[in-house]
Order: sequence, then C-alpha cells, then structure tokens
Amino acid sequence: MSGEHQSHDAQKTLADLRDHLARHDKPIAFFFGAGTSCSVAVPTAEAGKTQPLIPAVPGLTAACKKDGAALGDKYVKAWASIEAHCRDAKQDPHVENILSRLRMMLNAIGKDDVLSGLKTDELKKLEESVRKTIARLVTPDLKELPADYPHRKFARWLAKSSRKACVEIFTVNYDVLIEHALESERVPVFDGFVGSYQPFFHPDSLRRAEAAPGMNWTRMWKMHGSVTWRRIEQGGRARVVRDEPDPAGEMILPSFQKYDESRQQPYASFTDRLTRFLEQDDALLIVAGFSFGDEHINNLIFGALENRPRTHVYALQFDELAEDSILIKRAYQRSNLIVVGPKTGVIGGRRGKWAPSETPSFMDGVFELKDVAGVAAGASATKLGQMKIGDFACFCHFLESMAS
Repeated sequence: MSGEHQSHDAQKTLADLRDHLARHDKPIAFFFGAGTSCSVAVPTAEAGKTQPLIPAVPGLTAACKKDGAALGDKYVKAWASIEAHCRDAKQDPHVENILSRLRMMLNAIGKDDVLSGLKTDELKKLEESVRKTIARLVTPDLKELPADYPHRKFARWLAKSSRKACVEIFTVNYDVLIEHALESERVPVFDGFVGSYQPFFHPDSLRRAEAAPGMNWTRMWKMHGSVTWRRIEQGGRARVVRDEPDPAGEMILPSFQKYDESRQQPYASFTDRLTRFLEQDDALLIVAGFSFGDEHINNLIFGALENRPRTHVYALQFDELAEDSILIKRAYQRSNLIVVGPKTGVIGGRRGKWAPSETPSFMDGVFELKDVAGVAAGASATKLGQMKIGDFACFCHFLESMAS
C-alpha cells in the first residue's frame, strides 16, 4: 500500500526492466495506447513550438465533438446526453466510449424510435461524422515525420534483437506509425493479413503457428481496428481486407460488441491472442501510452495476472495516477503488476517515491534527480527522483541505448 515514507530504488527498477528485455528466451510483448502516437512532435507555425503529429484521446474527442456540433443543435444536445450516459456508467466520456455507445444505440434503435433526441438516420450521421474525424486526424502526411521519431528507435531495437520467440505488439491505435517504422528499418512484421493484391484477414494464422511466418517475424495486432482496413463482399461472403487508408474510417471499431458476424473478426482473434500470450509461463507485457480506460482489455490483463503469478506486466505511465485509479488498486493486489509513474511506483504491492540514487549512463534520458525547492540555506541537499520512462519517446531512447 501507499506510504509517505516508502520509496523504491529507481536504478534497480530500470536495471530489472533492462535485464528482462535483454533475455533471449523470455516471451515479450508490448501493448501500445494513444500516448505512443501523440509522442511524435512536429513543428507548428509558431517558431520554437511543437505539437503532436496525431492528437491524444482528449484532442480526438474535442475534434469529434466540434465536428458533431457543426451538424446542428440537436447533435450538440445528443452528444451531451451520451456524455452523461457515460458518466452515469462510470466511464470516461472520451471519443472511444462515445463511439461505442453510438454503435450500441444504432444496434438497439427501432425504425420509429428516438434515442438521445436523434432518429436512426441522424444517429448514423453522427456516428459517421465521428469515424471520419478520427480517420482524418490519425492519417497525417507521413512526410511530416521527423527523421528519428520514437517508433523508428523502437524498430531499430527490434531489428537488433535476437530471440527464440517472436516479439508481439498489441495496439489500440488506428494509425500506421508502427507499420511505417518497422518497414523503414526492414523489420519483417506479420499482422494477421495474408495475400498480395488485397491482403485478407486469416484468423487461423493467429491460432496455429504453422499457419504464420517464422519466429523471426514480429507480430502486430491492431485490436481496435485500423484506417487501412475495410470490409468487402466477395463471392457472397464478407471479408476484412487491408488497403489504402479509408477516409470513412469504416473499420474504426473501439468497442468489442459483436454487432454482427462480419464484425467479430479480427477483434475476437486479437483478444484471444492477448489471452494466449499472457498465459505463457514467464511472459512479460510492457504497456506504454495506455491509460487502462478500456474495461475489456483491463479484464484480460488483470485476470491473467491473477491466474498466472509468473506473468509480469510493467505499466509505464506518463502521468501520476490517483490512489483510486483502477491500475493503482490492482497493483496493490498483484505483485506481478509493476506501475512506473513519474513521481512514484507501485512494486510488490507497495507505492513509494523514487529514491534518490546514483544515475549510471543507462538511466540517461529516463530518470533524473531534481533539487527540491524550498530547502533552507545551509541544509543538506535534497533530491527528488523523476522517472521519465512513461514518455514513449524516452522509453524508445532507453531501448535504442540497449542496442548501441
């Protein structure tokens, strides 16, 4: 549990993480959230200023709300109503929960019904507006990418790694930054799609090792869909294919609701794959840029930690979390869940500040000691440890330095 005078050794925490990552025989996977995409900064029109190439979830939510409001007053009221429903259900009213609720409303509404002040065709119009806004914002011109953006550093570390089992990447992001980085560094990657002209999703390749490329191929599973996916009808059957980015955002589906048979895949296969990975003996999952706001994914991860004490999860957090957050509460209960925040960490079920320590070169860029303001003149120097590895850019610097 938390304690004002408890502390954790930052050097040992980072050294342990580095040692885990360096092992060639350990099953390792990464889970990336929106914070990884918004870590890519590009210059603004104002000199010396930067902004995220792709907005974080709050930015996406604000843009979708604005575009929805442009449809008319009734859509403004509908959005406010859906936000209230999210809060009543103790859900954050961000765009993914809004979109999930819109999908559920469309699934439930009758021909002449009205939900949140909208008829069926109006609900469809708002849902389509949200999809198009997301698709536009997460499909930037990749020519704007900095030469050495964080994902490239991650890909370079992967390229230099040698393992007995493939590295798996689970992501809830819709963009193609990871794909771009892996291909730029010539890292062979398999995403569950097979074919050359219009690659189609092949669920068998996730269940049977012999149906997928060899162990030297990185696996990447886009759990909430992608701007490059779409559904087509072929020979009387629906299939999901990968193609050029779709401005309509047809396959941006953050909810795991099973709307119809054609939408059960690829999501069902990816959730099953995450469960299978976590059930491996001595598996390690490193979470970055994810706020643990997805109840379905939380249940998969926390359930595995409870049933598999040798499975470990490192949750690298950009912001300091409140005591009542779900992640902190779970970390108190499970010693195999390690939370690494800027000011404190939860390790072995205890929350403590980062103890001042020496900072060897491998900690450069991911940890620093700061002087505490307000120390009386003549008093011994007081240092406060600041962990920066929850910033995806810093984490990728950490990885690249391991391979140097």
